[in-house]
Parts: sequence; C-alpha cells; structure tokens
Amino acid sequence: MSQTGGETQILDGVEPAKAGTNLDKPLNYDKLIKLFTHPDTSALYDRQISQLRRVARHNPNGFPLKSLPKIQQLILLALQQLNSGQPQFTKPLTSLITLAGIPFSRDCSNEELTPNGLKSAESMYGALNTVMCDAADINLQVAATAALTEVAKGKSLEKKKAPSEIKVLGVQGGTVKNDQRPKPRDLSQSMLNKSGVVDGCVNILSRVSGVMIERLDAMVEAGSLGYISDESSDEEEGEIESPPAPVAVGVPEGSLDTATDTLSNPSAVVETGTLSVASLSEPEVSPRPLLMALLKLLSELSESATNATLITLTGGDVATVEIMDRLNDDRDETLNLCVEILWNCLEHSSNTLNHSSPAPSRAELIKKRRNGNTMYCLGDKVGILCKTFRNLLHRGFRNKDKETRNEILILSSLIARNKRSHSFFLSSSFVKVMCVYATVAEVGTDPDGDGEEVSHVDPHNFATVSPADLELKRILWGLLSELSRANADILKVCVESPLIETLLMYLDTDLDGDGIPDDAMYTEPEVNEEDIVDEDGDGVDDKLQVPVTMGAAGGQSIISRIPRTQLRVLQSQALMVLLNLAPRAPDKFKALGGPIVVLRFLDWCDDNPLNRELIQGALMLLISVVGLPGLQEELAQMDAIRIMLQRFNDHGSPESLRADAVRIIGRLCAGHEGNQELLRKNLGIIPLVKELEEYCKHRRIICGKPKLSATGQQQAEQQDDSDTGGSMGGSAKETISPLIVAVVDCMWSSCVGNRRSEARLLQCEGQDALLDLLEICPRLMRNQIVGLLADLVLNAKCIPYLTAWRSDRSMVSAVSLLMRLWEEEEVRMKTERADGVITNLWKPLGPHVPGAPPPNRPTHYFNEFGLLGEDLDGDGIDDGLQTTQVDETMRLGTLVAFKKLEKALAAGAKRTGGNLEAKLKKSMAGEDMRGKIASLIECIGWEAAKKNLSAHEKLTLTMVQNHRIFVRAEEWMAVRDSLVCDSTKPILADALLIGSHLEEAFNVATSVAEEQGLLYKEKMQAIENEESNFFGSILLQRDQEIHQLQIKKKASMPKSLARRKAEKEAKAAMLAKSTIREGTTVGEASPVEVQVMDDTVDGAEEKKE
Repeated sequence: MSQTGGETQILDGVEPAKAGTNLDKPLNYDKLIKLFTHPDTSALYDRQISQLRRVARHNPNGFPLKSLPKIQQLILLALQQLNSGQPQFTKPLTSLITLAGIPFSRDCSNEELTPNGLKSAESMYGALNTVMCDAADINLQVAATAALTEVAKGKSLEKKKAPSEIKVLGVQGGTVKNDQRPKPRDLSQSMLNKSGVVDGCVNILSRVSGVMIERLDAMVEAGSLGYISDESSDEEEGEIESPPAPVAVGVPEGSLDTATDTLSNPSAVVETGTLSVASLSEPEVSPRPLLMALLKLLSELSESATNATLITLTGGDVATVEIMDRLNDDRDETLNLCVEILWNCLEHSSNTLNHSSPAPSRAELIKKRRNGNTMYCLGDKVGILCKTFRNLLHRGFRNKDKETRNEILILSSLIARNKRSHSFFLSSSFVKVMCVYATVAEVGTDPDGDGEEVSHVDPHNFATVSPADLELKRILWGLLSELSRANADILKVCVESPLIETLLMYLDTDLDGDGIPDDAMYTEPEVNEEDIVDEDGDGVDDKLQVPVTMGAAGGQSIISRIPRTQLRVLQSQALMVLLNLAPRAPDKFKALGGPIVVLRFLDWCDDNPLNRELIQGALMLLISVVGLPGLQEELAQMDAIRIMLQRFNDHGSPESLRADAVRIIGRLCAGHEGNQELLRKNLGIIPLVKELEEYCKHRRIICGKPKLSATGQQQAEQQDDSDTGGSMGGSAKETISPLIVAVVDCMWSSCVGNRRSEARLLQCEGQDALLDLLEICPRLMRNQIVGLLADLVLNAKCIPYLTAWRSDRSMVSAVSLLMRLWEEEEVRMKTERADGVITNLWKPLGPHVPGAPPPNRPTHYFNEFGLLGEDLDGDGIDDGLQTTQVDETMRLGTLVAFKKLEKALAAGAKRTGGNLEAKLKKSMAGEDMRGKIASLIECIGWEAAKKNLSAHEKLTLTMVQNHRIFVRAEEWMAVRDSLVCDSTKPILADALLIGSHLEEAFNVATSVAEEQGLLYKEKMQAIENEESNFFGSILLQRDQEIHQLQIKKKASMPKSLARRKAEKEAKAAMLAKSTIREGTTVGEASPVEVQVMDDTVDGAEEKKE
C-alpha cells in the first residue's frame, strides 16, 4: 500500500511518510540492526537516527506484528546509545515508542493468537518495560509508560475494522456473534503480566516517589513549603481558610503532589537502580509527569484480577496509599488515580476470597489470605485514609471533592472486611470522626458532648441535601454498622455517640413538626428543568447545596429538607443499622423509646408497594427487641397486636413480611395473658387457622408413604424434588415455608396453656387443621407440630377432638397417623425393627440387626471387656457379654475418627454460617420426635389408642407404650458404659443398683419382644387370611365367569322344530289368558284355540334330531 493508496493516521511526534513512498514494501530490519551492532558503524549516530526516523515514517499505522522482534531490538539498541550519553536519540526513540502503543498491523486474521504472534507482542512489551525502567531521559520514560497504558487498554490488539465493516460468508455485516477468542484487553493484560510490566511499574513508582519525598522534605526543612502534618488538630485545620499553594522549582503551581517511598531507605533504592538520580535531582527536572503516567498505567493494570494480585504482592498498594499520605492538594488528579487503583485491588481481593477455590497448600493459603490480600496489607494504613477524609471534609466543597470523599469511605469499608484493620480504626480515631460527621447535622455541632465543637468546618462541605452528602450518610452508617458488629470496642464508641438517636430521628412520622403525621405516599412536586439552577456547573441543583442549621428541629431540620424519594432510601438504611445496633445495645435503644418509634413508623406506613422494604425492615427490628423486659406490655398498649394482625391479614404482601408479623404476635403473647386476650378480642386465632387450612389445600399426603428399597429411595427423592405441583413434596430437602412455621409457633405461644384460647382454637377447628397439616407437612416440620399437639392435649377437652379426627384424604385416625410417624422416625434415625420385632434388647430404641439371635441374660454387668449392645469385632456376640477382651484399638480408633470428623464438620459449619434455612433444618432434624409421640398417645390412653388398630400398628404401639422405660434404661446403660470405658469399678451398692435397673429394662424388653412376636404372628395370619380371601374371591369370580360362559353357549345353540312349536303354543296360551284377544276391538274377547300336543311324538322328533 502506497501512501496515496489508503488513509494514514499521523500521530503527534511522528513524522509523516515522504511522498511516493511504497509503504507495502517491507524494510530490511536485519540491515538496520547491523548498523547498530557492527563495530565500523556503531558510532555513526546521525545515520542511526536517520534510520530510526525512517522506520517510524514507514509504519504510520502501526508496526507489523511479524516485525516486532526486530523492531524491539532496534528500540533496545537505541536505548543503549541514549544511556551512553547520546541525547539526540530521544526524539526518534520516542516516535517508535509512540507507534508501539497503537494497534499492530496483521498479515492474516487472528495472527496475534498464534504462538509467533504472542511471542512477538510479548517481546515488544518487554522492550517498552525496559525503556520505562532504564531510560535516562524522563520524557522517554513517560512516553513508554503512556504506550504501555494504551496496551493495557487493549488498543494494540484491537481490530482496525469496525464490526459493521467485517464481512462473513452467510452473515450480514455488523451481526458477527462473539466467539471463544479472548478479548483484546484481557489478552493484553495477560501478556503485560508475563512481560514483567507490573513489577517494573511498581519498582519505578517507588523510586520516583522516593526522589519526590527527598525534595519535599528539603523544602519543608527550608520552610519554603506549607505542609500540613499528620498531628494537626481540628482547631489548627479550622484556622486555615484555603490550602496553601505548593512551592517547587520546575513544577507548575498547584500541580506538585508529594509521595513517600514504600521502602525504608529510598536513597539505597535509587543508588542501586538504573534510574538516573542526577537527572531527577536537578531542579529543572520534575518527576511529576512520570509519576502521573505510572499511576495511570497502574490504574489500568489493576483492572485485571491477576495483575491486581501481583500489584499487592509487590507492594504497589502500600506505595499508592503512602503517596496519598504526602499529598498537599486534595483536589489534584493524583488522589483520584490512587483511589481508583486501591478500589480495583480491594475489589479483586474480596472477589478472590469469596468465590475462589480453596488453597491447595499452606504457601498458597498465606499468599491468598495475607500477602496477596489487599484488605490485609492495608489494614494498618487506615490512619492515612482518615487523614485524607478529614482534609476533604474541611476543604472540599465541590461536588467532585465530595465524590472523592465518599470513595475514600468506600475504600475504608472494603478494608474493614478484614479484622486486622479494626484496631487501627480505633487507634486512628477514625471511628470517632465517622460518628461525629454521621450525626452532627441532626444533633448539633457537639454531637458527642465532649466540648469539642466542629463549628469551624464549613457546612457546605457535608451538611446539605445534595446526592453526594446523602450518600455520605449512607456510607457512614453502613461502615459503622459493620465495624460495630465485629468489634466490641467500636460498638461501645458507637453506642456512646448519638448515632442511635440520629437514626431514630429518620423514623419520625412528623418531620415538619406541625403535629400532623406526614403523607406516607412520599409524594413530592415535580421540578421543571427551567427551575433548576446550576451556576457552578457540577450537575446538582444549587438549592440542594444550601447548608442547613446544625441541630435544627421541625421544618428547619435537615431531614425535613431531604427529597422524599431519597428519604425512603435513608429510612431503609437506618432500619438496617438499627437492626444491628439495637440487639447489642438494648438498654439505650429502649431508653430512647426506639420500640415505640418503630411501631408508630410501622403503623404509619401504608400499603404502597414502594413501602414494603420499610415495613420489612421495621418488622425485623421489632422481632430483635420485642423480647426485652417490659416491652410486651408497653407495645400492647400501643395497639401492637392490631397492627401486626393487619400486616398478617394483608395477603397481597410478600410471605416473608407476613411471617415476620405473625412471629412478632407470637413473641408478644408468649407467657402474657393480657396479650393473649387481646389476640382473642381482635379475632386473631381465626386467620391463623385459615392460613393452615389454605396451605393444606394445595399439598398431597406425605406421611405414610410406602417404604422404598435402597435403590428406589434416590429416585423417589428426585421425584419429590422435581415435583411441579406447587409446593408439594416429601423430601427432607424440601424448602420449608417460614410463614407456616411462624403460624404454628404463634399458635403454640398464644393458645397453649390458656384455657380460653384453647377453647377458641377448638371452636375454630384449629386442632383439626394441625392434624391435617401433620399429614401433609414437610418432614422437618413434624417435630414442631407434634410438640404443639402434645402440649395441647394436656387439656382434657382436646382429647375427644383428637380421637374423633379422621383424615379427609386417607380416612386414617390420629393414632394411626402417629404410628406411621413413629415408623418413619425410626427409618430416619436408622433404628427400624426387622419385621416390627426388637432384637437389640439392651438398646430397644437403637439400631436392630435383622436375624440377630436374642442375647442371653448376663451374670454380671461390669466385665471390662466391651459395651452392651455393640459388636465391634463382628463375631455376632455382644461385646459386653464376652469373656475375652475386645480389641480396644478398634473402639478407640472409631472414637478418635468420629471426633476428628465432628471437629471438621463443626469447622465447616462455622465457615459457611449465616444460612438461616440450613440452621433451621439442622435444629429440627437433630431432635428425636418419638418422645413427643409417646407423650401424646399417653394422654389419649393406651386402651383407647388400641381400638381399631391393625396388628402392624399394635406392634408399633408396644414401642410407644414402653418408650419411657426404654429411655430410662438407655440412661443407666450410658452410666454403665462410661464406667467400663474409664476402667472404673463401682462399689457393690452402686453395682447392684445399676444392675437392678438394667435387669428390669432387660425384662421389659424381653416381654415386649415376646408380645411383638405374637402380634407379628397375628399380623402374618391376618395377611394369610387376606391372601386366602383374595384368592378365594378370584376363584369365585372364575367359577362365575365359567357359568356365564356355559349359559351363553347354551343360549347360542340352534333350536329344534318341536321346541319351536312348543314355544309357539306357550305363547298362544299366554295370549289366550290375556284379556285382550287378537283381532278384536277394545271391550270384546276373542276365543282361544288350544291345541294339545303329543309329548311322545315331540320327544321322538327331538331325539331323532
């Protein structure tokens, strides 16, 4: 392509190609390299510079990808000439470096993805890194850094054609879909990492900042620079009306930002490095352009997760923070670049910790959690962020300054996720500063009451209703909430400050102070664009930037001036922060009237869907504090029962909101007869029962499913999980409805134990609804419902309702339902009985081995050889009855392995804590429901329970009837086993006592086993009778079918002539006997002809046929 054959882009500092030059003809780069390396021409500097200029003119649109290895050699050779004392190479070398930052030209598509293309690009990036680190001219370093910044953006590997210009066969232009090729930006970041650019950038940044620190310290000692130290107090800062202009030779006014070095000895670093200390130390040379270029490059590199980790490992994050520490002008662009770098690194570290796979080794774990974790590395640098935050509060009145201030707080919140930083938040007084500015606009200029006012701070900087200042409040509240949750000392500081009081002020329903509650619709007048005044051009209405009077009340307060849509967001944030602080500081929350304020706010919120988040937050806050002493009576006087019933009866609200409301009702009524009476007067029991009935309508029967084999169990669970019939399913993995759990809990708290409430529950058919729910509820809810029924039947009036209940779906009785629950509980706990008969007489409630012989009665109970009811050696003999010693290693090894597994599971549960549903399932699944079933049946009566039970159900009933004895026996068995395991021999009296109890339990278990054996025979006999009746019915049906076939066959046979005549005569005789004769009119009788047939003739004819 010639110069005139296509468009060329002329870059700044790059000479255009000469007229008539054929740009398609490649240059002989080997010849050019030989010009630098040959001894005869190595000193021809003018000729070498001319050839470098020629290379730049020949590639105005970027270097060919295949020629990059040769060009990078030319760049390195020219750099050697420059560093050897030939400054005339600076300009041509700068042109080449500038061209290296634009997209490379390709001979074929995807050439950059081939091995040679990747290698060529990496070689060029390595050369640019060398120039950036080793060049003696600072302008050349800046150019190399700028080129690498463009590379980090993916510019060098971008396609030169727009997507609309790409033509693909069969695809319309501009509709090319994304494929599996890496994005240019990701690929460039990866190659920069391999080329060592990240390490080089951090190293040169440390050296440049070190030089600037030395120069700044010299100016401070000479008194020529107004520098504000870290020890300056609020009063001293308040006396400064505006930041002093930095004074430095060779640097434009207002543009010098000083930085500290991350290393302990900056001079040593500069001496050992390749950077020319003399050039930077000269007064006319300013390192600031290089510092800005390095920060921009580091900002681009930090957007890659891999490079961000490498920046942290090499100390780039610490160097960036310390640069912020030495800044004298908080409005400089340097601060924004530092904030962006730190934000990227902190976010990548947080994502790595939350979503990455576990570390494979200890070294990788330390790298992941400490050395490569920006949150950990910056934990002790919180004081620097505090200083920057205060400076921006005191002197930053522009909207851009406020945004930077908020970003500083966001960085602090990310660092606060690591507990190492919490002590530094306290020691640097950052927590106190945040508490002051989170409350000063609402409560006054001395919010903490320590006598130190902040009136010298301009309210324009933080006490307005502009979006940036409102965002400041949200970030401050959230950060203080997170810190107080994790650290008790920080919590104490927050509680002593007026933070809780300020948050409650945002929940006031009369913000304007006129005595009339405000409109809950949060409506505000529309503002026309013509009415918006923005003289400073920051995009924010100047009316919102007018400061408020500190601590004003009523219509003059800052809260009353906040736009209503943004006030809703602040109120939601205040509720979340109070949800964290109130349970940890209940005394102060109650002293400030917090529960009353929240209840009034909840009653004030209307049913607008936009207010549901506020209602949910208020309900959650009340749940956390409703159990405080004295609050049940106080909230009841505020009509809390009616308000909560109103929220519960709102079926258009989300299920979680209704569940919180009914949970509060349960806690208000727990042990409080007055609130239970209020619930009855407000007709609150009826909607609870109706909620259960409505839930039961859409589910199928769960209890009493046929038992499956081991192979079919997994298929059944998969079928349950994949059931699309609403919320139906019987798997233990099924999601539990929090609303139904809360309703059952509310019934338990508000009705059980109160005779009038129990009578109202029976009148509303609440007990029947509980039994219906027990039949179809998820398995993890059964324990709760059975416990409620067991407490409910302590009232004798409830027993007839229980015995009279029949299922609407399966017509089973309550006792039969409970027997099925007992059997399923045995299966869940892996203690099912083979054929329904116990075989482990020592532990009848424990596991039973099918076909195991019954144990013999022992002659002694303390032999030192094993545990009763266990068979670790697998010889079929109870270890506690053996006369030879059992292998102790097997038992101890089993115990040790179990303890290790238990410890590991506990550690894993601690790491994955926070799943409320998982905790609920674990707590419900860990309890044995059989004791509650036994207590429930005992209240009914054993004789009454046996009525109308099958033999199989009577087998289970024997276990239920003796459950109390079996539990007591296991307790004595545990005493005996602990003595044996500890090799302790009890005294004779204790041994006789334990032996007598074990003997009694063994006798009971033996009698139960015999009774179960008889019932099992009765069951088998009933099954045989049922089978015989079934087969008899089949045989009877067969005989009937045979008889019918015979009748049909006989009817289908042809009739004889004599039989036909006989049938005809019989018909005629029948007609003769009738009153109406053939051929006569009505009222007339016709004679009947009777013909006598000879039986012998008919019989002969019939026989002949």
